[in-house]
Amino acid sequence: MAIRDAAAIDKNFLISKTLGKEDLIYYNAENFDVYGVKRIDGVYRRMKYDDAKKISEAVALISSECAGGRIRFATDSPYVAIFVKYRSVAKVPNYSYTATLGFDLYSSERYMGCFVPALDTVDSFEGVIDIEGNAEVREFTLNFPVCSEVSELYIGVKDGSKITKGAKYSVTKPIVFYGSSTTQGACASRPGNTYENIISRALDCDYLNLGFWGNAKGEESMAQYIAKLDMSAFVYDYDYNAPNGEHLEATHERMFKIIRESNPELPIVILSAPKYYLNEKDEKRLAIVENTYKNALASGDKRVCFISGKEMLERVKDSALADNIHPGDVGFTCMAEYIGNALKTLL
Repeated sequence: MAIRDAAAIDKNFLISKTLGKEDLIYYNAENFDVYGVKRIDGVYRRMKYDDAKKISEAVALISSECAGGRIRFATDSPYVAIFVKYRSVAKVPNYSYTATLGFDLYSSERYMGCFVPALDTVDSFEGVIDIEGNAEVREFTLNFPVCSEVSELYIGVKDGSKITKGAKYSVTKPIVFYGSSTTQGACASRPGNTYENIISRALDCDYLNLGFWGNAKGEESMAQYIAKLDMSAFVYDYDYNAPNGEHLEATHERMFKIIRESNPELPIVILSAPKYYLNEKDEKRLAIVENTYKNALASGDKRVCFISGKEMLERVKDSALADNIHPGDVGFTCMAEYIGNALKTLL
């Protein structure tokens, strides 16, 4: 079967490999404020390799996928370009390239555009977004892809333009999100549509994405690691990655207690798996997760909240899902509404 080249039919699908900006000048992203990831040993990571390896080899590998990474800067340039070098790229059948490899750009809360990688992208990518409106200094947030490993990133503007670090977040201590592939960002159409990024824009809060597709299993070592982080709130959902109900029951409340013991006043949001139609096994897992919450309330804990995944998707039901399991943009919007409202109250 032949593969049709969409760009040959519609020029809107064309991805230029020459940006056509003669006055373009690049700045290393390290000149600006980087959130959610740190460049360690030549790659942007969510955890130090040695810390992640203590949890598992898989977590050590996935922790170098830069989900939740963001750069904030301010410029009056009439366009913003990026040049990125990848250590590896993730190409997953049910994920979009614009999420796994692409970056997207916001000015304050307004979406400005997506840097769309070509299908044959392997080790580097360059793109540009023209900024509409009058030339004025604006605040920008550039979101990293949800899966791939980024080794170098450069931000391009018109030569002679002003460019500085961006404004700090109003909530400076990060909210920590722990969970499965859904937490990492599957299957958002682009990075800015993950539920964490939607919440971050709405509450102007920093966050750390500790979603590890297929490998969030509530390990005691992970709970101990998270308990030591300096955070403003903790949100967790690893229901899907628990191999069975017995594993979930053995680990879920334990994780809560370990984190609560070290952080007695920390707001904690407990989620069950985002799924609307539940079978018998799903119902049992939901009960296990909710039981952690009920026991916390019974002990006098007033800084904890429980949100049912079924309740979050009530309004849209199966339309929330991009495939058989993962929320798409509609599902993430619903999740952001519920979780964001809970965090706003707790914070």
